[in-house]
Amino acid sequence: MELVNTINKLKPQIIKDVSIVLTSIGSNIDNYTIAWEQLQYISSSKLINLLKDRLPENCIISSPTSKSTYPDIKIETEYGNYAIDIKANERSKEPWFDMGRLDTLKEKRLDKYIEEWKLVIKYDSIKNKFIKAYFLLFREAVGIREECQGLKYRPYDGKIRPKNWVDFENEKVYWNTKNDFLGGLRKSILNRWENNIKKHLISQLSKDEKNQFRNLFDE
Repeated sequence: MELVNTINKLKPQIIKDVSIVLTSIGSNIDNYTIAWEQLQYISSSKLINLLKDRLPENCIISSPTSKSTYPDIKIETEYGNYAIDIKANERSKEPWFDMGRLDTLKEKRLDKYIEEWKLVIKYDSIKNKFIKAYFLLFREAVGIREECQGLKYRPYDGKIRPKNWVDFENEKVYWNTKNDFLGGLRKSILNRWENNIKKHLISQLSKDEKNQFRNLFDE
């Protein structure tokens, strides 16, 4: 918990340092197709330098050598690992970046990392400039699916999605604790199964086939 507290306390400095370096770019952000990559790379370099200066020397801080590899920053310690992921999103569109899948989130992220943070960068793709940075715990960046009061997700593939810009600006948090978050994860998993079964399965089954599926619950 000591490292978690240290990084949480660095939030104002992280936002300040990242904002300064991205603001200095001015309107020189590249076009849309690679703007997010440019912003994430610059932010990652700045953040790594800050972490190396502020975290204990026995922490191993690294970034992936290949593109689109999770996480953007990995912090390894003798007690376990931590992750920081960086996402850039246009201001004109509500955030819709990938935050993992409902069915694999626990195995691939929650069980592998003691804690994870998100650095979210808002930019203007028309004026080609940085707008604002947000730094928060992973679960604090996740939106809510009102239908089931679970994690916000994209229905067809179950990929988790962030809260909207108003929530970021107002520091609205839907998942205050890990238990809240795990409960929301479970609700969304069940909600997606139920909707998929209703939409794609039931209408395709014969009466006998429906009975076969019912029997599964009695085994």
